[in-house]
Amino acid sequence: MKRLQQILSVAVGLALSAVAAHAAPPETGGPASGDWVVVDARNHANGAKFPVAMVLGVAEERGQSRPATLRVDGREGRTIVRVDTDGLAFGRAAVEVRQSLDGGRFVTGAWLADANGSVLALSGDEAIAFLAELSGKSELRLAAVRPLSVPFVLTFRISGAERALRPLADRYHRSGGPAISEAAP
Repeated sequence: MKRLQQILSVAVGLALSAVAAHAAPPETGGPASGDWVVVDARNHANGAKFPVAMVLGVAEERGQSRPATLRVDGREGRTIVRVDTDGLAFGRAAVEVRQSLDGGRFVTGAWLADANGSVLALSGDEAIAFLAELSGKSELRLAAVRPLSVPFVLTFRISGAERALRPLADRYHRSGGPAISEAAP
């Protein structure tokens, strides 16, 4: 099962790398930072298809910028929000993630680093509550704070989240999974 998740993450990562060549918005072609993209992903093990919503952003640490991705999917009936970028390698270090919407104060989120420390994630009820908070907002900032280090700040323009997440909300509401559109923040 873990191997399958790794394969799916690699497949989505490859799709994103085709879209995101650099952190600045492209001059022509693909989506700019802040434009949500909804794709149908496929589980190669069982052929099941599921929608994935993604938005590009920028990660900054010590004056260095790089592209970042925020993606939402609901494979296997569980809503998952993931954030990743090159250099997001926390390893086994303790990390606190704070989030801010539309320039508000940073509040501690329920984000967890994966086993390798290379992806931040929310799942289940925490993911649904987080997605409900995005409604009507235009900017998300995440600050991953490690002990004795500068924050790793990820910024995403999230305008239009409601429209982008609608296919996921519709699908998982009908499938008996948690309804994104009915979550309370």
